[in-house]
Amino acid sequence: MRWILVFFMLPVLSFDVFAASVCTHVDMDWLSQQAPLPGEAKIVYKKDQGGVCEVVLSLDGNLVPLYAGNDFLLVGKLFRDKKFITGQTLDALEDVARRERIKANEKKALEGEKRKAYFKKNLKVLEDLTLFSFNPARADKFLYVVTDPNCSYCKKLMPDLEILAMENHLEIKVILFPVLGPKSRDMAVQAICEKYSYEEYGQIQYQPDTPGCSQAEVLLEKTMPFFSSAGLSFVPVVISGDGTWVVEGNDIVRVKQHLGLASDDQSGASTAESAEGPENQ
Repeated sequence: MRWILVFFMLPVLSFDVFAASVCTHVDMDWLSQQAPLPGEAKIVYKKDQGGVCEVVLSLDGNLVPLYAGNDFLLVGKLFRDKKFITGQTLDALEDVARRERIKANEKKALEGEKRKAYFKKNLKVLEDLTLFSFNPARADKFLYVVTDPNCSYCKKLMPDLEILAMENHLEIKVILFPVLGPKSRDMAVQAICEKYSYEEYGQIQYQPDTPGCSQAEVLLEKTMPFFSSAGLSFVPVVISGDGTWVVEGNDIVRVKQHLGLASDDQSGASTAESAEGPENQ
């Protein structure tokens, strides 16, 4: 009887060892070797799913399911026997998801307050970085707009700001922060070296191999580290002339609220564009 018992236990033991090894190697270092991940990403869940390790990451307050093998990583949805395994996992992690969203929102709010304090302390630098402005008649107040020439959300925001400026005697001072990559930088150099006006900038088209100039080199050498020090990695951003408020993303409703032109119960969608792609604020 002992020999029979040993015979049946050996497969059980070998299966347990195999199951344990499916996720053993999966940590943040291994995941980062397989795919580019932001530094704040973290693992909140791991489980063997039939020989594949199901991993759930927290990314900026969102839960992202992944599936890892020994030497590969898959992004997608897992079904087994007509059951939506990924959905079941995420449903079970609903409390975790809620906590991660709260923490991410608190972190984002704190970072926003720090940036606002930074900008208010450095208004003179913002003025020095201004390249051109939209200046309607009788403007007696102004806003700074931090933008990237290759940013689609910035281009959607600017016409709304122009209408707001004309109706309320506001000057819009534009600061170029080409954060979205080499093409953005080339377009910023183009605008600086060819001395674009505000109107010309609104019609800018990418011109490959645009020659640089010392003015662009000097200005961008000041601009890039200044905003990096503020922890800014996205555009657009609207800053009041006195630095008392900041709107991150293309939310014209929030801009109007700060100016006393919209009620606080109105809401608008705020979208910004970062080097990693669009992000909701």
